[in-house]
Amino acid sequence: MSTPGYNGTILYVNLTDGSTRVEQLDPDLVQTLIGGFGINNRLMYDLMPADVDPLSPENLIIVAAGPFAGTMIPGGAKVVITTRFPINGAIATAAGGGSFAPFMKWAGIDHMVISGRAKQPVFLKVSQGQYSLEDASDLWGRDTYETTDILRKRYEPCSVIAMGQSGESLVKNSTAFVDKAGTIGRGGLPAVMGSKNLKAIVVEQGEVPVQIADRAALHRLVNKLHERIMNWPGRQLIQENGLMPAPPDLSEIHLRTRSPLACPSCPLADKVMVCLDEGPYAGLQTYMPHFATTRLGATDSAQAYENSIRYSDALNRYGIGGTNFSGFFGQIVDLFQEGIITIEDTGGLELRNDIDTAIQLIRMTASQEGFGKVIAEGPEAIARLIGSSGEEYISHIKGLGVVYDPRMRGLGTMEFEEITSPRGAHVSAAGSPSYDSGRTLVDFIRHGERMGAPAESLKRMEEAGVFNPGIYSRYSEDWYALFNSLSLCNRAQVNRFYHVNTIAELYSALTGIQVSPQQLMHLAERAWTMGKLLNVREGFDRRQDRAPETWFRPLVRDGQEYRLHDYQGTAELDRQDVERYLDDYYQERGYDKETGLPTINKLTELGLEDIGRELNLPDR
Repeated sequence: MSTPGYNGTILYVNLTDGSTRVEQLDPDLVQTLIGGFGINNRLMYDLMPADVDPLSPENLIIVAAGPFAGTMIPGGAKVVITTRFPINGAIATAAGGGSFAPFMKWAGIDHMVISGRAKQPVFLKVSQGQYSLEDASDLWGRDTYETTDILRKRYEPCSVIAMGQSGESLVKNSTAFVDKAGTIGRGGLPAVMGSKNLKAIVVEQGEVPVQIADRAALHRLVNKLHERIMNWPGRQLIQENGLMPAPPDLSEIHLRTRSPLACPSCPLADKVMVCLDEGPYAGLQTYMPHFATTRLGATDSAQAYENSIRYSDALNRYGIGGTNFSGFFGQIVDLFQEGIITIEDTGGLELRNDIDTAIQLIRMTASQEGFGKVIAEGPEAIARLIGSSGEEYISHIKGLGVVYDPRMRGLGTMEFEEITSPRGAHVSAAGSPSYDSGRTLVDFIRHGERMGAPAESLKRMEEAGVFNPGIYSRYSEDWYALFNSLSLCNRAQVNRFYHVNTIAELYSALTGIQVSPQQLMHLAERAWTMGKLLNVREGFDRRQDRAPETWFRPLVRDGQEYRLHDYQGTAELDRQDVERYLDDYYQERGYDKETGLPTINKLTELGLEDIGRELNLPDR
């Protein structure tokens, strides 16, 4: 009998021969790595050897629903997917909202391990007790929305992870979508799917109940959370305006055309569906994690809003994703206008900062046509096109475009963790008060206590008197590992209601495994380190944990110059300063500062010494 909160099953799917089988989930994995992210990392280490080409049949796609998925716990709806990403060769885990994780649990599955390559386009259909590969030839060539709508029409109630044309063209700079509104797999998950001829995964809603060890205790804890969430003033603001309100000149249109969307068990509804109701594109309907303004040459408010929706819609349908593309579209237009990128480089395409150019370039990227081939490969390819000075213009870390620029915001955890994340410039694992400007050291200490950071570490931070992103990011990463192992949403507006003590109580009530907050964070640290070891095996070390050259050059916006500075805005930073923060980060993690690698001492503490010996890691 499986542990409450788990189905105790792994579904194995071989696309090459079309076979499927279900095996029991090892209970020891539950005890040592929780679920979701943590168990995915161990499965990947055990099942896939090093040096596998990301676009080969041997690369694995491992999908997971952690123990909180499918329960009433607020935010328990994250699906996590682990693979080797083609944009940089990192083995990493992506997470996305939607209904997929709960539906997967209700279909009786905790993890799916997908391998091989189908002879022709297929989609994987998962039902309660039934698993099949279905012909997807009629879906090939369709975008993410069309694919999802067709599969929903056939199998509703269901949840769909779909790729667009970018995946079919093996675009590395691509993103998949969960139920049209949740992004997942920035950095080429669709390309991995496309290399396997896997157009989509659809899971039908089953009737397998999530077993609960102490139902009364879980109800009490969830009711308290719900009461706090429902009484939070910010909830009403999100309901009315969305996670990111439209600017004042677009607010009236946005409020008129938007509808809030929520994942199962989420009382906030922080995603959004927009349907234009006037103008030449009336009736255009698109879905977004949040509204983002992209004016792109608009001459009035109505056109600015229309351009923003058209732009997001094109990115989402083709499967490029806004974070992948938006970060450098403006950059390459500026470089073109300055003559650094030439008309010969673009194959004759005039680059302008307008909606028509943006949509044309999105389409070209998705089909790997002309200059789109360069963008399809990601920021490193654009830098190479420019030549020896390319790294001075294009911001990326480990091949992923920078999301938050510390020259504008200061070096908080979200900026710093872009350097240390095994995945590259990715900010989800770095939540902290530094998301906002002007937060005090007291705020950081309070948040650190909520994340379960040791009292001794918090005391050292307090005595230092200044915020250190190197020390702090270590605990933000472990906190993120915990959320992804549980399938718990880590968005700030959900995260804010959770304390490590509350999560430990929820986990114990759900599973019957009595665990203290300290033990839970120890498991989370092990899960994070397991992900680190996957990439150590692939040759990643401190040499790749490097801030981009662009950060050490002035950034000019609207005639104002910005330079890299600390979070408080009291001091400019140079590369040596950032390297010292990295030293502090490795030291806080118990890693070797010279190499950035976990030591045998640390791995022994985490019960991972055997892997450290296999990888010949340093003793201390």
